[in-house]
Amino acid sequence: MVRARERRTGRVWRVRRLSRFIRTEFNTMESNYMKFRYVIWDFDGTLFDTYPAMIQAFERGLADFGVSVPRARIAALMANTLAICLETLCREYSLEPEALDERVSYYHQQTTMDQEPPFPGAMQVCERLVAAGGQNFLFTHRSRDSMLRFMDHYHMAPLFADCLSVEDGYPRKPDPAGFIALIEKHHLLREQGLAVGDRTLDILAGQGAGVRTCLFNAVPDAEVQPDYVIQTFAELETILGVVDL
Repeated sequence: MVRARERRTGRVWRVRRLSRFIRTEFNTMESNYMKFRYVIWDFDGTLFDTYPAMIQAFERGLADFGVSVPRARIAALMANTLAICLETLCREYSLEPEALDERVSYYHQQTTMDQEPPFPGAMQVCERLVAAGGQNFLFTHRSRDSMLRFMDHYHMAPLFADCLSVEDGYPRKPDPAGFIALIEKHHLLREQGLAVGDRTLDILAGQGAGVRTCLFNAVPDAEVQPDYVIQTFAELETILGVVDL
């Protein structure tokens, strides 16, 4: 009876070892079929849905000066940079940039991080890429403190191998210097990389760095064509080959 129990126990352990081996081999095979091994992400408007709060801050700041601007107009200007948005509105409505900037900043500081969450599926695609043996990187025009507060609040920091912010001193996109720095620092292969962003300048930076590009939640510029255009991160999972991992 004891020997029979030992034989059964031995069979159970062999089955468990075989099961672990199969899972490991399957994950390795899945990883080998991945089209891209790393993603260089944009922050605002790509990973995090921050634009609505920013637009509202501009609306409220402009209202303090008796100015009303359609949300679509503000959004279109912000698609370039916040600085261009501010400068253009001040020029068009004869406002002092410092004064408008102060009011916009005041209202935006009242926004909580819960009002600027990650886009649906953003965390999942980052998790699945890491689980498949890939890496996430981030290059943003935000300050490091602001970036880390968001990443820590939403528990996303461990999913990123490296993040560059404005303090790192690289030129703003569309200059590819920040992307190139990440590629060279981590000895990445350009043919295995994908840059994901929501603006033309993100696509130009990726193209300048020699990686493939993916435009999220936007219409491509007629003169700057990305390799992929997506509206959801479920589509990105398919592109990366990390579906159901």
